Amino acid sequence: MPRQVKFSAIILAAGFSSRMAAFKPLIKIGGKSFVEHAITLFRSAGIDDIVTVLGYRAPEVLPVVQRAASRGVINADHADGMYSSIQAGVQAVEDSCDAFFLLPVDIPLVRPSTVRQLAVAFAQHSAPSVCYPLFQSARGHPPLINSALIAAIRGYDGGGGLRALLRRHEEKSITVPVEDPFIRQDADTPEDLLRLKEMMPGSS
Repeated sequence: MPRQVKFSAIILAAGFSSRMAAFKPLIKIGGKSFVEHAITLFRSAGIDDIVTVLGYRAPEVLPVVQRAASRGVINADHADGMYSSIQAGVQAVEDSCDAFFLLPVDIPLVRPSTVRQLAVAFAQHSAPSVCYPLFQSARGHPPLINSALIAAIRGYDGGGGLRALLRRHEEKSITVPVEDPFIRQDADTPEDLLRLKEMMPGSS
């Protein structure tokens, strides 16, 4: 990973899991909870500053997050939706970071190689606004977002979500092809979870 560039990561784990029969951050797959998978992903890719945004049932998740070596940040406004958690996350990343990864907790199986490829691309392309991972012609998670956009994210009213804001910076954004089907494999429903378990390496 390029040493001259400082990266952080934000994991969004504040939601209600309303479409899932269980609480997503603590669902276990392959012996680890979703939130542990997400933290391990960034740790194994060399990211030291990892912020996990909590809200609903935060007291249950915070000890898990801390044991996995991530900073837990409570979003008191989590009922307002995901964008409020993004704003809480960008406020908490280290001031020295040049860019940050953003990953919802229900996309738990992204490969560390994807994170590394995005980091290298950011450094090689003179700090684009956003680096999006691309698999089979479709973008996925986690985007790597230039910290220069933090002020805009904090000041935006959230209309249309983060995607609407990032569209304004499309000209200075890039896509990075990766061999990682998991960038688009989220778990919103029990059916999604079953599919993830079947796709997970080592599953029978």
